[in-house]
Amino acid sequence: MKPGKMRYRVTILSRADTQDEYGNALDDWNEDFTCWADIVPVTGREYFSAEQSVSETQYKVYIRYRDSITAKMRIRHKDTEYEILSVLGDRRSGMLTLMVKVVL
Repeated sequence: MKPGKMRYRVTILSRADTQDEYGNALDDWNEDFTCWADIVPVTGREYFSAEQSVSETQYKVYIRYRDSITAKMRIRHKDTEYEILSVLGDRRSGMLTLMVKVVL
């Protein structure tokens, strides 16, 4: 991967372990770090769920290799958040490929 292709500034998010006053877990996310990435659409599909048409697009996000990234994290680019589906790392090449989908 050439450095010039990494033109998107993304933020890696991890789940925050916070609770409300009743002890229920909150769906909050902390910003871990920001890095440069390349975001490439891979597949798209439409399906019916609860009698509504739903579309879903999956992307590949390329970033520099890091050991700390897991499938329990998310990625934010501008106003869009992506759920990480899988982490495909290649330490030798120094690249990390993240399969993601948009969080609705």
